[in-house]
Amino acid sequence: MSRHLLPWALLLCLATGCRLAIFAPTGRASGDADDTIPLGATTKLEPRTIPCELVFVRHGEHDAQLTADIWNLTDEQVLSGDVRRRLQANGLRVGVVAAALPPELKARFIQPIDPALDTAATASLIEAPAVVRRTLRLLPGRENEVLAASGLDELILMESINDAVQGATYHDASAVFIVRAWPAAHGKVRVQVCPVIKHGPTERTWVGDDGVFRLEAGQKRHELDHLLFEATIAPESILLVSCVGEPSSTVGDAFCRDPDNAIAGRRLIALRPLARLPDPAFTAQE
Repeated sequence: MSRHLLPWALLLCLATGCRLAIFAPTGRASGDADDTIPLGATTKLEPRTIPCELVFVRHGEHDAQLTADIWNLTDEQVLSGDVRRRLQANGLRVGVVAAALPPELKARFIQPIDPALDTAATASLIEAPAVVRRTLRLLPGRENEVLAASGLDELILMESINDAVQGATYHDASAVFIVRAWPAAHGKVRVQVCPVIKHGPTERTWVGDDGVFRLEAGQKRHELDHLLFEATIAPESILLVSCVGEPSSTVGDAFCRDPDNAIAGRRLIALRPLARLPDPAFTAQE
């Protein structure tokens, strides 16, 4: 009986405009299973990666161009007043340069890339040249590590939290910025940065991700969540991170100062989106 009714049911669906909805999967990393678009689907996938240029510039304590001039062109109010106060209390300075840099400042960020140094975003800058430039391809929302300093046998760190100062000593430490990025409106990129101290011997721990636990090997992590900041930047703009204040044992010193280098002991970190991304409002599933 049902076999005789099936053709009529299909004909009725076609006549009344019913259709079978097929949705393409989104939010997967490249290479995941079932990461294909069904034939005839019109849904647009989110961009696979967000290309950004990462530049480290080493300079001296009294370099006026990179300690004063460039910051006169930088908008530090892209962050809230509370975030700025917390960063400054911990020796960090952050801002966005939206205008084109003068030629003399732009030249400070340009140096031929050494292929041997352009292999990974996590290469240490302790023995790097004055300018190191890398290209990062960030998956939206995924954690990416940018290593600012490593091989620290003993790191003494003083943190300012809620107007109180607390200190700790970390052995076999590394200073790492955890960077996440997402497409934003008008082709911009929303960037979130959190300083993290990795320390101690390598251990095996269970890590949960998307409801799945996996065993990973790594050092202990001290996440400085109170210093997390984020900004929305255009491809023409540059996110700057540096240290501020006299050399001491602040977070800014751990990430942006090398006490063993008297000539070029400071590091200025710049992140710049390389492409204007599609507006996420027009790449969502329908």
